[in-house]
Parts: sequence; C-alpha cells; structure tokens
Amino acid sequence: MKIVIVGSSTVGKSSIVTRLVNGEFVDDAATTCGADFYTYNCMLNNEKVKLQIWDTAGQERFRSISKSYFRNAVGAILVYDLTNLDSFDQLTDWLSDLHALCAANAYILLVGNKSDLISERQVSNQQIQEFAEHHHLESIETSAKTGRNITEAFTRLTYEVLSRINRGEIQVSYAGIENNVKIENTTKDDQYSCC
Repeated sequence: MKIVIVGSSTVGKSSIVTRLVNGEFVDDAATTCGADFYTYNCMLNNEKVKLQIWDTAGQERFRSISKSYFRNAVGAILVYDLTNLDSFDQLTDWLSDLHALCAANAYILLVGNKSDLISERQVSNQQIQEFAEHHHLESIETSAKTGRNITEAFTRLTYEVLSRINRGEIQVSYAGIENNVKIENTTKDDQYSCC
C-alpha cells in the first residue's frame, strides 16, 4: 500500500518515519532530498498489511521532485509543526498537491508533530479543528521524540485506506494490495494495531 508523508521542511517527517520503523529518534536527522523509501508491516484484523512509505522532501527546491512520488498513493500523512505557524499555513498548498496527484479518494490524515514542545506551541486547537473540518480531515497530534501517537497515526491511516478499498472508493489496482483485508463490524478503536 503506497503511503506518502508530506509537509514543509523541518516539520519532522523523517523523524516520524524513523520512530515508526526503527523505534528511535535521531536529533540531527539529515534533510531529505527527493524522497526516502521505507516499508512497515501493520497488523489489522490479524492480517499483515505492508505499507510502502515515501518520505518526501519539504524544501521548495525539491517540491517538483517530491510531487512525483505522490502519484497513485492511497494514503497520506500531512505533517505540520505545532511550534511553527508557517508550516501550518502552508498545508493548503500541500493538500492541493495531494488531491491532484494521489489516487482518487486517498485518505489523508492531518498530523501536528512536536507535541512534546508545549511551551513553544504556535498552532491553536481551534485553528487545527477549523482547518480539519473545512477540508474534511481527521487530525492527530504526535511527537516523534517521545513516540506519542506515531503508531496510532499509521494504524488509523491503514484502517481508513482499507475501509475505503473494501467499500470500492479506492481502486485496488492503485493500492498495491494482493489480498484485500476485510473490515467487518469492528470498532475503529479496538480492532487494529501496528507492529
């Protein structure tokens, strides 16, 4: 299942993926040029779902290269930095690119990173709620440094993408899934986990 992680430079995209895949936080993560590729197995209803995660560059000079990786993605993690209002203000541009290039009806999860830096916060809960409601997005706050909600964000994304595939909203040919995982009469909160 092709997933992209997008957002402005220094919001912590690479740190989020490193925390998810390797279980660690690297303070001085190198700037991504173009995109980096990772795989991660998520368990959903006792079925393994392989995520192909494309960590894209956020710098303006790499933007056209990064956008080439969005094509046919069935899910996206749209990241902003809770301590940087400019990164939040740039979300609309990133969202436009995702809608234009990802698979039709791709699931996009809004992620506010660096929730551990409480005293430096610049983006209010009201701003987040208004943006999410206006764009029909779900939102979660994470901390790549502490690991808070990292696994939960990718589990949520996986669940929603598979639900859309099972409802016929996302074409399976785009998803890169050989066997569909059926989501049947389960509650969102109790029936999924990543490993």
